[in-house]
Amino acid sequence: MKKEMSELRQSFLIKALLSLIFISKISFAVFFVVPSEFSFLIFQHGLHPYLNMAGVLIFGLPLQLLWIKGPRYFKMNGLYFWIVFFLIAILCMQTIFQIIYVNIEDSPLLQIGSLLMSVFMVLVYGVAIPSLWSVDRIVSYVKKWSSSLVFISILLLPIAGSVLFKGGRFIGIFKHIPHMVTCATVAFILNLDEFLFLKKMKHNIWSFVLVAFSFLAIVMTGTRSSVLAAMCAAALILIFHSVKTHLGLVFKMSVLSFILSFTVFFGLDTYEYAEAVATGKAALGARQAQDGVGSRWDEVLRGYETFKEQPWLGHGLLSKFTSGHDVDVSNYNAMKDPHNVFISAGVTGGWPLVLWSLMAVLVCLVGGLKVLAEVPFPQKQIAVYILTHLPILMIYHVHLSIGGMADRIYWLMFGMLAVLATKNVLA
Repeated sequence: MKKEMSELRQSFLIKALLSLIFISKISFAVFFVVPSEFSFLIFQHGLHPYLNMAGVLIFGLPLQLLWIKGPRYFKMNGLYFWIVFFLIAILCMQTIFQIIYVNIEDSPLLQIGSLLMSVFMVLVYGVAIPSLWSVDRIVSYVKKWSSSLVFISILLLPIAGSVLFKGGRFIGIFKHIPHMVTCATVAFILNLDEFLFLKKMKHNIWSFVLVAFSFLAIVMTGTRSSVLAAMCAAALILIFHSVKTHLGLVFKMSVLSFILSFTVFFGLDTYEYAEAVATGKAALGARQAQDGVGSRWDEVLRGYETFKEQPWLGHGLLSKFTSGHDVDVSNYNAMKDPHNVFISAGVTGGWPLVLWSLMAVLVCLVGGLKVLAEVPFPQKQIAVYILTHLPILMIYHVHLSIGGMADRIYWLMFGMLAVLATKNVLA
């Protein structure tokens, strides 16, 4: 009885933490009755980030205690623990030095607070949840949330289309474009296996709708890297999914033959269009054409100049916000947030964090390939997600914010990959 109560409490805490990833980023602007801001309760027509952080603490602290006490049902790869340990050690060491030598005029309390919250996010989503819940259960729960929110976003298009777009890009029922991109990409990849290989027709039809809606949402956001990641994910699943039925084999070979034929006959045209989209000569979806290569390179150069100011210590976890007592969730400055994971790591924690990020990317690559080759579906989709998002990780920033959707999803995926790499997923 005591064990059952403990498992129920653990399940409730994990569901609350996973739900909070999505709930915290929903905007109720579509209903026209929720104000944009109200005290510490509402921010950008949704849950205030401070309440989001409070929720992670309220549900995360008891879960972390359960993890410490044990039992831990799913063993994680030992190398992953070293990755997490070094990250925590580097962040702690750099934050102390930044308080003393770099951000002297900034609030030490805020800097230590941001450190503790980032470390806590990594431990809860990257360690505790994957150790206590099976990969199948986590994937199933995350898939339900992401699929439902994408489905609702698309259904609302005829009713409140003007509210669901920002700057010509689709944001759905979320506060910002990145949240819609993350949600739609997760839903697309996690539903691909069911759509392509389930035997029951009603499941295939429903999965097809979710996959189609998710891909449509990604395209409407105008996020070129995510569109490419989605297409690569589909190709990987087709290639690596073993089929046991004659019909399944025919379907798989037909799709692969179509892709090969399309590449032969239209590959050059497709490449030229992709190059035009990347360089701003053509638009993707409703997004205005933009030179993605040039703009990214400008951000790299700007970030590198910031990195050179403090190459050994970095500027800290709050460097992309206004310093000192004016630090606030509304003061995010994209100019201080270089969209390159290595430069971003350097700006945040100097050379120590740069070297850690290089090691972490390499471990993700090797671990993803290992799981892709050895683990059966549907768990293999975790490796597909990681491998198709490594290039995206490289052109964005270090994910150490407790309030971000992508940050928590990435660490959840990293943790599940570490579990799968031990081959005990069916334990």
